[in-house]
Amino acid sequence: MDNNFTHLGHPLILPAKNRTVAYNFVIDKFLNKLPAYKANMLSHAARLELIRSVFSAIPVYYMSNILFTKKFIAKLTAIIRNFWWTGIRENNSNKSLCIRAWKDICNYKQEGGLGIRNLQAINEGLLLAAAWRLAKDPSSHLHLVLKSKYFHDASIWTAISTTPKSAFWSSILKMLPKLKDHSFYQLTQGNISLWSTPWCSLWASVHDNLIIQPSGYIYPSLVKDLWIPGQKVWNNDLINSLFQQPLASVIVQTDIIHQDCPDILCWDLTPNGTCSSKSTYKLCLQDIHVNPRNTPSQVSLQMKNLLKLIWKQKLMIPRVQTFAWRLLRKALPTGLKVGRFSVHISQYCCRCGQQEDEVHMFFFCDFARAAWFSHPWFIRTDALVQIYTNIHSIILALLNMNHPHASVVNILNFMWCLWKARNDYLFNRKKATPHQVNIAATSLSNDFCDLLNSSSHHQPQNSSCILTHTNQLPLQGQTLKSDLLITGPKVYTDASFKCKKIPGLLHGTAATGVGIYISLPHDQKEVSVQIQASTSITSTPLQAEAFALLLAAKVAKCLNISQPTFLTDCLSLASFAASRKITETATPWTIRKVLADFFCYSSDLQPRVFHISREINGIAH
Repeated sequence: MDNNFTHLGHPLILPAKNRTVAYNFVIDKFLNKLPAYKANMLSHAARLELIRSVFSAIPVYYMSNILFTKKFIAKLTAIIRNFWWTGIRENNSNKSLCIRAWKDICNYKQEGGLGIRNLQAINEGLLLAAAWRLAKDPSSHLHLVLKSKYFHDASIWTAISTTPKSAFWSSILKMLPKLKDHSFYQLTQGNISLWSTPWCSLWASVHDNLIIQPSGYIYPSLVKDLWIPGQKVWNNDLINSLFQQPLASVIVQTDIIHQDCPDILCWDLTPNGTCSSKSTYKLCLQDIHVNPRNTPSQVSLQMKNLLKLIWKQKLMIPRVQTFAWRLLRKALPTGLKVGRFSVHISQYCCRCGQQEDEVHMFFFCDFARAAWFSHPWFIRTDALVQIYTNIHSIILALLNMNHPHASVVNILNFMWCLWKARNDYLFNRKKATPHQVNIAATSLSNDFCDLLNSSSHHQPQNSSCILTHTNQLPLQGQTLKSDLLITGPKVYTDASFKCKKIPGLLHGTAATGVGIYISLPHDQKEVSVQIQASTSITSTPLQAEAFALLLAAKVAKCLNISQPTFLTDCLSLASFAASRKITETATPWTIRKVLADFFCYSSDLQPRVFHISREINGIAH
């Protein structure tokens, strides 16, 4: 068995000093893929799609098993960056002309980037997700093997670095700090270690705050040993005798969920508490951006909104959208911009001889002015440029001038045709008239619309008709068309998130408002009970609605209302409450305790839960 021996694509023998060297074949895979694509014939939009769908996916399999060095990641990134800017070149000795920083391109689209994934963040995120899976399933084969070899007398949460160690375990150890910062257990049975698991916010300092007991004292080992025997209630006397402040107070304030399911490991960066590769990537990218050298440049809110508007346009072809991004983010190779890097590139306009920047090229050049002044625009751009000095403000001015032809699609299609006409004249000596630019822009819009219409006509149509009966009750948790379909007691619940107008509180004090309306049939009449209350500010509107539902269940139990129907205008809450389970995959971790209490209070009432519209639920406002 030599150094080239692999198993399932991974090298088995890794150099001791630099294990990443064994994965140099990944770089070769990148380079071998490039000739298969005629990159020089592709637009920037096609290159962007190729990078996101192919090149960014090539190293994913290997990145989930080893943490590559920054130098290795930089080599992979350089290949992708050069491909984006210049395509494929026969001579790779010269550096590519990169007009915009790669950290700006790898930012999210809603933040002004192109959404290309950062390879370092992918690598760290995949390993962080792998570490989560190890902690989530201690009975897995991989966890048992690693535990027997590297942390047999500890848990994965308290594992320390030992030598020698495998490349995978070494990578997992580097991700453990992030895993600890964003993971915690929701206590249901308390069958987890008191000393080595994240069961409260100060769990890492539990040994430092321990009060040493007399010789022979048997310390508790599990979290449930701190409960009153037979109850899921904290034993305050025992806790205060074992731990110093503030740890003792934090323990007493830790929530206990009254359910019989196993203790739930939660990831606090996702609503349902399950660690996903998307959330780990986002976390790792944020950590990378903390370094000022890796922080993307700031984009104004006006620019972000304009870019969002452009990306949403279904009638705009992708290459025009990518051109618009390059235009707005100053990533077009204009003469003034690229002329600084080479004496062979002129900084002056090829038509009129003036210095060529974006504003001059599209609005101030004689050719551009003639094109804008012709049919169907009839706009004097020289007057427009005197008022607005940058590209995005000029485009916004065009959109707001109530011109019959000035839509975002028409404007950017026309500007793209201006850009193409400039390149044809500069590189191919192909002359075009301003009128031909307008004809090309109109044809571009019409051809793409025809293509979309033809593709929509070929889509199979669903001819089946589903008949719904409005007088039939749906399944619990689903939408109820009318509350008149319900017979028996009805309990309407509603909540206001961060409300500042709540009776009984000082004016301007923000809190969560709760409204309950109970309708009780009695001797062919209706007895109603209306309640307005408030609670502390909740973190999400869903949590506020859950507190309203819990209060309604407590009131229903106090009034001994049998078989009530709880009605809420929050569809997700209705579906979670109707499931009668807190361990459902989609159940948000922030409302699990509230839901568990709701199940506890309403278990003897035989309740039903439905969703109703806000108009019907207005009675509970």
